Amino acid sequence: MSGPRAVRRIGVFGHVGNGNLGDEVIISVVIQNIKRRYPYAEVHGFTLKPEDTRERHHIAAFPIRRIDRTQEVATPDNRSQFSTQESKWSSKLVGQVKIRLKTFPLVYLFLKKTQTIWHVLGASLKEPGFLLQCYRNLKGVDLLIIAGSSQLIDYVAGGPWGHPYTVFKWVLIAKAHKIKVAFVSCGAGPIQSSLGRFFIRTSLSLANYRSYRDEVSMKCIEQLGVVGHNPVFPDLVYSLCVKETVQHANSSIARPIVGINPLPFLDPQYMIGANAGNYEIYIRKLADFASWLIQRGYAVLFFPTQIRADPPAIEDIRIYMNKSSTLDIEKHIIDYPVHSFDDLTSAISMTDMIIATRFHGVVLSYLLNKPVLGIAYANKTNDLMEQMGQAEYALDILQFELKSLQERFISLESRKTAIKREIAQRILTHRQALDVQYDQVFRLLEEVRE
Repeated sequence: MSGPRAVRRIGVFGHVGNGNLGDEVIISVVIQNIKRRYPYAEVHGFTLKPEDTRERHHIAAFPIRRIDRTQEVATPDNRSQFSTQESKWSSKLVGQVKIRLKTFPLVYLFLKKTQTIWHVLGASLKEPGFLLQCYRNLKGVDLLIIAGSSQLIDYVAGGPWGHPYTVFKWVLIAKAHKIKVAFVSCGAGPIQSSLGRFFIRTSLSLANYRSYRDEVSMKCIEQLGVVGHNPVFPDLVYSLCVKETVQHANSSIARPIVGINPLPFLDPQYMIGANAGNYEIYIRKLADFASWLIQRGYAVLFFPTQIRADPPAIEDIRIYMNKSSTLDIEKHIIDYPVHSFDDLTSAISMTDMIIATRFHGVVLSYLLNKPVLGIAYANKTNDLMEQMGQAEYALDILQFELKSLQERFISLESRKTAIKREIAQRILTHRQALDVQYDQVFRLLEEVRE
């Protein structure tokens, strides 16, 4: 049976489940477009945390990596399960042992290397069983969509054995089942290791369809030697149908509202080898800017898109503002908790203009027709804002100063109406382009064996 009434089984693959609402929106929008074209389709999620995917997206879900329960209990989110005193005592004991061992450098180095070898060996012994489980979970799927986001990178945890290997093994398993594979509007780079380049180049070469969300990603992939058609399409989030009714919890506020979306940029707690001084400079600039906005008569709403990593940065900004200002800062800050995508869209919808650092903080703001100042921590943000005709409102995160941010904001403020018209037109064009892409991707289903 073929056509939209056929019962298709479509897999949606993503490195999601860690609290990044921007990436979660991509999964939502792909599901939305599948159901629009194939109302009877069975959608299966393949993610980092399938339990989160089941609860958030209401679909069957399976893990893309082996879940090590012994490592899970060590994460910050699970520490509350244990006695705080016991945790502190254990950490202190381990620290003392390490200090003693470091007085014998050769012994310490040997034990450290041995621990690494045993960890790798243990993981290697467990991987074949997990691969068999993945093979079974993927059986019966007609099409595997590797959905947007930064899937093609090797600079995060695990290096080449993180994202690149995970994508590689799933593409191989799909090919073993003769399942069609589509990389759809994916972000790529940096790809720093030869092994990471091999995994990603091979995965893309085996795919039935591939596209990238910006020119930077496309050029990165072409430099790997991936030949053939490598088209660029807009970020998948632009095809989302957002609810027209949005909660306005603070509708009583008469002043205009500026939304600020920070991230823990160069915070040593999140980035290995980062300098705490650089993080503090970034926080101070945003805090001084927010105080300046308040003096100009605006209310300020801080919002995260990564609901685990961003709130501490927001709190640091507020602490600095309260210390450095003579104003009663808290009277001018809107508290709006964000725990879900609906919360996030409601928060952004309340604002008049946005200052965003996260990539999807910029994308979602444009989707909701908000003028944006983008603080770019990577070229992908510059590319994104150029696609929207807003390149002049992108600032380099390492070079921007308070004065340049203020001047650019005044320009954005003065051109707000014209910018909103421009954004609306670009969104329409992006939606049309993505409709064309979905047609191309779902055409693969018609080629699926009967």
